[in-house]
Amino acid sequence: MKSKMALLGIIAILMVVVAASGCTTNNETLLYEYNLTEGDAPNYIGAQNVTVPNGTNNIKVDAQNLEKINSNINQSSVNIYALSIIPVNLTVSGNNTEIQKSYNSSIITVKTIDLINETSPKTISYTFDDTNIKGFLIVNFNAKGMIQIFTS
Repeated sequence: MKSKMALLGIIAILMVVVAASGCTTNNETLLYEYNLTEGDAPNYIGAQNVTVPNGTNNIKVDAQNLEKINSNINQSSVNIYALSIIPVNLTVSGNNTEIQKSYNSSIITVKTIDLINETSPKTISYTFDDTNIKGFLIVNFNAKGMIQIFTS
């Protein structure tokens, strides 16, 4: 009887340790990783298309350590467009007007991360649970950091 109680106690302790350490199963899969420092100088403009697999129910976008590159440029932002279509290559000229025209009817939502007044790196997460999202267009202007997209 004592051995059964001891065994149950050990199992309970192990369950607490595993739960506290974060070693639980997580069914998130890294879909895409984008290093924003890949934008082209002198304005460090970059754009990346990401296709979301069919049947995806939950999407998380993690933006990590975002900050402006050049303080002499009076703009710094990252725009994340969730689209109802698979995005295609697009030339970005420094403003979002062209993107709005090209994808206007396909934009489900836009998340804008403004970095112009940030004094320290910014980290933010967005969760999308819309099965109509078929892709993302990520546009960065004078920004560096990392964008990761996870699906589950």
